Amino acid sequence: MTESEVHVPRGVAPAREGGAAEIGTEFVRRLRRSSMDAAGRGIRFYRSPVDVAEVSYVDLDADARARAVELVRAGLVPGDVVILAFEPGLPFVRALLACLYAGVAAAPVPITAMRNADAVHQRLLAILEDAGAKAVLTETGALDGLGLRGETSIADAAVIAVDGPAAASPEDWSMPDIDESALAILQYTSGSTGLPKGVMVSHANLYANQQAIGDIVGLTAESVTVGWLPHYHDMGLIGQILQPIFAGGTLHMTSPSQFLRRPVLWLRLISEHKATHTVGPDFAFALCSRLVTDDQLAELDLSSLQTVITGAEPVRMDTLDAFTARFAPAGFRGEAFVPAFGMAETTLLITAHRDTVPPRAIVVSADALERDEIAPASPGERTAELVPCGRPGAGMDIAIVDPAAAAELRDGRIGEIWVRGTSVTQGYWRRPDETAAEFGATLAGVADEVYLRTGDLGAMVDGELVITGRLKDLIIVRGRNIYPQDLEHSAAELLGAGCLSAAFERPGAAPEVGIVAEVDPSATAEDLDALATALRARVATEFTLPALGVALIRKGTLPRTTSGKVQRALTRRLLHQQRLQLVHLDGFETVPA
Repeated sequence: MTESEVHVPRGVAPAREGGAAEIGTEFVRRLRRSSMDAAGRGIRFYRSPVDVAEVSYVDLDADARARAVELVRAGLVPGDVVILAFEPGLPFVRALLACLYAGVAAAPVPITAMRNADAVHQRLLAILEDAGAKAVLTETGALDGLGLRGETSIADAAVIAVDGPAAASPEDWSMPDIDESALAILQYTSGSTGLPKGVMVSHANLYANQQAIGDIVGLTAESVTVGWLPHYHDMGLIGQILQPIFAGGTLHMTSPSQFLRRPVLWLRLISEHKATHTVGPDFAFALCSRLVTDDQLAELDLSSLQTVITGAEPVRMDTLDAFTARFAPAGFRGEAFVPAFGMAETTLLITAHRDTVPPRAIVVSADALERDEIAPASPGERTAELVPCGRPGAGMDIAIVDPAAAAELRDGRIGEIWVRGTSVTQGYWRRPDETAAEFGATLAGVADEVYLRTGDLGAMVDGELVITGRLKDLIIVRGRNIYPQDLEHSAAELLGAGCLSAAFERPGAAPEVGIVAEVDPSATAEDLDALATALRARVATEFTLPALGVALIRKGTLPRTTSGKVQRALTRRLLHQQRLQLVHLDGFETVPA
């Protein structure tokens, strides 16, 4: 028996003694039913604005059954892990469904080489070794950019191209001998340092989370979804790809690179196909607000949008307001925005805020926030804006906890967010100690209720979750709690378009707080000196910090996860190791550490 087979999902009862469990899972049966009822609907993928591939759900189901037969004939059995190494596109979706239909676990990995093909290659090898994968499913030529042209095996895993016609017949398929506890997806987290961890998502987790998402966003067979998110990331995989298939609704997709090259393509697809649903991180809405021209705006019609989920990074009210104001002439309505909170360890969704009016921020005392409390601001007091991310999805329960005392906190108090419920996954692959520490938390005196420690900080306000930051990223200066994203947001107003920054604490060093910020390569020495001075002055004024160390690096070189999140701890370490592309250093009294 493999490690993935011994975990029974939370909220799923094991088979009764003396009775045989039903073969197969409700998740696979639901995918099949939705495909059969889709009446010509399916998926369309835009490699470019004029290069389009499409498949109906009926054909996708038949192809998945045929390829599942091929996987079984290749010797793969339930419990085996298979790496999915694909560029964005329909071949990835075909391979994903084939794995689900065969009862083997799919582990999607990024293979887009971008700036550093060697780093992507090494990540692939590391995940292959960690997962103990038996095969790598890919498409012809997809691995060439990683120096793996023509390879028939990688680290003892067979390389199987699945972009050609299936050789087997879909009629030879039968439901695999698995139950709800079977591992469906091994979702490798982005990872801020070292090897990312594989999150074990069961078939029961997938079904529960898809139901919870559907309850909130209202996606049905008549819905039309448009998206561009990475297929190997939980938000793109679970929310953008599997949710429309689960509901049987139409899906139009493009790639992250196409979106970044021309953000208006996303909005044009929404307009052309009268999309009802889409999803994106905060930066995507900010990018569209800045870059879409008046002429492009005049061509758009966004009035069909009913649900626009924003998540995967902090949701900012100024971003939502700017997007709403910019695209109101195209028919966009602010009430379509649905701020959400989730993570791979809970399959995807934890909470979401849906209302008949546009989301509004709560304005709170910045001083109270630094004391771990959410409270109204007094006249003249420093303020902060926080966007509520809604109530827990179906089957989920949240506790706000003092992590030191394991005691639940009252509403309005900030603590670590703990979660339990049917969408909480089975732990980390082959990491029992980390699984026990993060997935086995209990409140003081309540041993029979087991929680996942999210590592995120927040509070409950009027029944909704408000996120304030990450526990490990929190900057503590002389008893004050400073959230790095607030420093970074303030810095963004001084940096050029598309330039990011990372703020972090430097315990025992001077200065106590540092920030690494990207700058345009064309900036002169005088420009860099003026920018560093402005950053230090702004932080001193807005946050009353006595000093700030500023390191400026070339645009596009700040360490980020595969989903685009800034890696603060890694940035701090690389600065100390002098491994960043540094162009200016100011305010550090000692070597950065």
